[in-house]
Amino acid sequence: MDQDPAAAAADVREARLMVNCLRANAVRIGAVLSGPVLAVALSGPAVAAAGIGLEPTQAPRGAGIQLTFELPQERPDTHTTEVRLDLPADLPIAEVYPMSVDDWAPRIINRTLPEPLPGLHGGLMTEAAESIIWQLVAPPADEPAPVLLTVSVGPLPDADRIDFAVTQTYSDGTAVRWGGPAAQRPGPVLTLGPADPAAAGHGAQHGGPAPAAAQDPPAPAAAGGSDAAAGTGMGLLLAGLAGGAAIGAAVVWWRSRRHHRSVPADPSGTADDEGELVVTGGTTPWRLTEQ
Repeated sequence: MDQDPAAAAADVREARLMVNCLRANAVRIGAVLSGPVLAVALSGPAVAAAGIGLEPTQAPRGAGIQLTFELPQERPDTHTTEVRLDLPADLPIAEVYPMSVDDWAPRIINRTLPEPLPGLHGGLMTEAAESIIWQLVAPPADEPAPVLLTVSVGPLPDADRIDFAVTQTYSDGTAVRWGGPAAQRPGPVLTLGPADPAAAGHGAQHGGPAPAAAQDPPAPAAAGGSDAAAGTGMGLLLAGLAGGAAIGAAVVWWRSRRHHRSVPADPSGTADDEGELVVTGGTTPWRLTEQ
């Protein structure tokens, strides 16, 4: 039986209306579901990237090395004013020295060890560092950069890893805890491998592991100026040697002149009428007379 044209047109209009409603509902549902997914997708890499950098991340047991911690500046309109590094109490390290860093003043908090530990270069240590606290002692930069702090440690304990706890305090009083019992975020971890017997006898190396041994112990942050003093002493020694060489050359020239009775070009002094040579290369003249 043929359908009434009016009824057929009504059925078509109803079908189109249903399709439009379904499309509108699908768009709304998609928007609701895609919002959280998009937020997670955008925030996921940023959260994963945030953290305290550690260099190196691996080292052999028993080594003496330098560790560099890199703390991000995450809070806008503020800057880091204090950093506290807590070392694990169950894995004491005999020697811990904060290295000199511009604009930051370190302070070490020690604790008495239940049993003495061997140091990097022999001897027994009865105390070990419990914490290091750095204070910012310079005006902050207009755009605060990541904070880089270096510590020399050793010998590393006989363990699989060392978990460090760091508390980062900002100028507005906010404290961010990385690692430790009250951690808000994961802290830096140093993975320890087997000791390296082939590298024994070498001291700490910056940026890489090296077992403890015969090199001078790392200089703490307060030990400045020793290199300058050594350079000054070396300069005085070289100056003295140069002065002695000049005087020796003058004596040789003068004896040659007396022997041959000839006068070459005067390199470093003048001869008077009595056969004496006056050397004027320094601040005080030297007079040489043939006996």
